[in-house]
Amino acid sequence: MMIARPSPWRTMPLPPGAGPIAEILLNRLSQLLARRHGTVLDRLAEFAGTRCLIVAQDMPYPLLLTLQTPPAAPRVTLLSPRDQRNADAVIRADILTLLRLLQGKLDGDALFFSRDLIVEGDMNVVVALRNAVDEAGIDLIADIAAQFGPLAAPAERIARRAIGLVRTIRRPA
Repeated sequence: MMIARPSPWRTMPLPPGAGPIAEILLNRLSQLLARRHGTVLDRLAEFAGTRCLIVAQDMPYPLLLTLQTPPAAPRVTLLSPRDQRNADAVIRADILTLLRLLQGKLDGDALFFSRDLIVEGDMNVVVALRNAVDEAGIDLIADIAAQFGPLAAPAERIARRAIGLVRTIRRPA
């Protein structure tokens, strides 16, 4: 039986002024993904105004994702650790699981039944979100690296190596 180690990030406060900067960066990422993967927005159009609370269980700050009318990207709000605003749906998992789900690299159904992914609220929204993301072919690293122009290839290699290192560090002994 594997015993999960608590994440050192779980209780780490953001430095003063970092919250608004993080929120701006998250919204820029949302806009980038919307530009590069516009079909996701089209598939979620009927859910405009719907709010999904995304809780990375090993991170202190939940995110409130508010779906917008296309072509507007979903709006991301960084919440305080205790702020669990009313949301139409709640999705909980560790951060790496959430990121791999966003990229369609994990089976959400298998994670749900193994309880590595907890979903609450409006299942229609969650299923629509999952289906839209699965078909979009999102690759966060490639999408972000593409913004570096001629340095895209080295930026992507560095990012992939860094993520590999994080995965190695996080593996249980």
